[in-house]
Amino acid sequence: MTPPAATVTLTGVAATGAAFTGAVITVIDSRGQTVGTSQPVGDTGSYSITLSAGAVAPFVLVATRTDANGANETLVSVVPSASTTTANITPITTLIASRLSPNGDPTQLDDALAAGTVAITPQAVADTVTEVQAILAPLLSATGTDAVNPLTGSFSTDGTGYDRLLDSLAITFIPASTSSTNIEVSVKQASADGSQPTSVSFSSATSTPPPLPTIDSANLPAPGLSVQIANFLQALTTCYAVPFEQRVNGATSGVNAVTGTAADVIAPACQNVFSGNDPANFLNNGGRVGRDASNNGAFSSLFRRAATGASFSQGAYEFTRGDGSIVISYKNRAPDGAESYDTFVLKDDNGNGVLRLIGNQYQYGGRVAAYHQRRNFITLNQSAYDYYSTGYSIDIPNEQVSGSPRFDRVLVTTPNNSVLTFKPSGNSSFLGLVKADSSITGTSFVRLRSEYVDTTRTTPHPRDIDGTLFFVPTDRTEADLAAAKTGGTWKFDYFLAGNASATPDATQYYKNRARALTIGELRTQGLAPLSPTLVAEIAAGANPSGQPRPGQLTLGPNELAVIGTDGGGAGWSVASGQLPPTSITLFGTLSGVRFTDSQTVSSTARSATVPCSRQSGSDTHCHSNGDGTYGPGFADGATLNGLHLFARDPAGREYANFYAMYQLTLP
Repeated sequence: MTPPAATVTLTGVAATGAAFTGAVITVIDSRGQTVGTSQPVGDTGSYSITLSAGAVAPFVLVATRTDANGANETLVSVVPSASTTTANITPITTLIASRLSPNGDPTQLDDALAAGTVAITPQAVADTVTEVQAILAPLLSATGTDAVNPLTGSFSTDGTGYDRLLDSLAITFIPASTSSTNIEVSVKQASADGSQPTSVSFSSATSTPPPLPTIDSANLPAPGLSVQIANFLQALTTCYAVPFEQRVNGATSGVNAVTGTAADVIAPACQNVFSGNDPANFLNNGGRVGRDASNNGAFSSLFRRAATGASFSQGAYEFTRGDGSIVISYKNRAPDGAESYDTFVLKDDNGNGVLRLIGNQYQYGGRVAAYHQRRNFITLNQSAYDYYSTGYSIDIPNEQVSGSPRFDRVLVTTPNNSVLTFKPSGNSSFLGLVKADSSITGTSFVRLRSEYVDTTRTTPHPRDIDGTLFFVPTDRTEADLAAAKTGGTWKFDYFLAGNASATPDATQYYKNRARALTIGELRTQGLAPLSPTLVAEIAAGANPSGQPRPGQLTLGPNELAVIGTDGGGAGWSVASGQLPPTSITLFGTLSGVRFTDSQTVSSTARSATVPCSRQSGSDTHCHSNGDGTYGPGFADGATLNGLHLFARDPAGREYANFYAMYQLTLP
């Protein structure tokens, strides 16, 4: 340990390409004491921290920002001696910290330093920088940044030089256990439809990680792109600041929402965020700008007063599509403080550096995401069989034309060239996966690996007792899951109703923003639970074994689905480290026909009512009000067999804490 230093001021840039805005930087010294804290990082990413007198090097710097959902984003850096006063904080410095950390978790490096289980010496840091530069060598060469020291080099968050390198890079760290961390380094770049991503994966235990493959500089984001993205999000925020009455046609004092189309967006500040300065040019998964009476439509929030004041920030480049448009990720903060993450497809119309909304220009709906579920069996005393599953959710809306399904089937080719079949079923809002026996399941979740919550239980496999779902025939290994790539490409072939040929009517491509977690990684993720009181009420009201639909919850005529306790208490809780739900979905049947109903909720909500919504003209699971309208209550005899609390993290991974209400097929 070095002697106490004189007063030290640390400076540098905290950025992921874009400035790491809103983050607070904490400096921890070799004694484990906090010796400095920054103001929130601003738009340039620059910071300055004067350390407490007597601070003892080496130092670990931790930059953390926490969103309204409780999710943390963290970057880490190191300063090996008090003679060093510059310390950038980026994904690359976080990789350096990971390689120094005994278990590979960069967020635990400060604890290891205080415990004396790691030596952050100038030589150890220099050796680690050399190792990390070797991993990134092809990307450093492609961006001309080989000579820049990632810890102490000077750069600006303007999307050029070293900042362009950061724009082109995604590095993830996922704890696999208390002793190891899985790491993925991937390149964000232009890619042809159907191509797979460029990345390397390794464990913290890997002594010599592999380098990235050769990279073509022409495929990387254009210089200055991060500034263009920030300018677009500011323009969109300006649009939502326009008073409701000036934003869309039909909005007057006292009116809280209107219906309309793209032509009804009248504010120039809003028209100009769309390609060609015209909202009518936007098309995304079949969605056009507008709002109908059911609040459907792309950017339907423009037509609601309550959305005035919404803000958009933390934009990041994800990849460039085959048509030259780019995909960015962003954070949306609603006026009530709720926050969510999603993506936009943007285009530079005129080559002048101004990005505008264009959408993916796809005619049909589709989406793929890494998906994770804890399945809890809360009726019939079956909780010993609760299990985790990990894999991917392929969401294809069950679109209707004149009351009949639009699609005969959709074939999805995975990144490893497996082919999955999806078909419409009953009154489900999405297409279900088709099993080998040609039966259509009530799920779109491909379970690649499943393990019981109780680690001592290994048999029977969940697929053998829960046969209505979709499991791969042989589970992927933990190593296989860890080696999967972020940004894998999935091909969707759409066959319209009546098309029995082998030629699809349309083909669309989607990427998963993040790979699916291993089960070991999933066990470390906190999931918000239903309240014990509500679980007990559901269990007490469920049909008993030996009666029709055992374990399920039968609803009375016009009964509302309230996710809260009988006394008006909270329906769920959110503890520190848990992702709060942002939507609730109910699963059920009426007369043997499946249905699903969902309700979006604020991340700050703790209860909700899920309204019944008809999927087609022949759908009978909603209560008929006698005047041609249906719901929000359910039809007499509708039976619920499950509900889930859904959440999404900043990386785009999705999680469902699922509460199952049906009888398993137990040995």
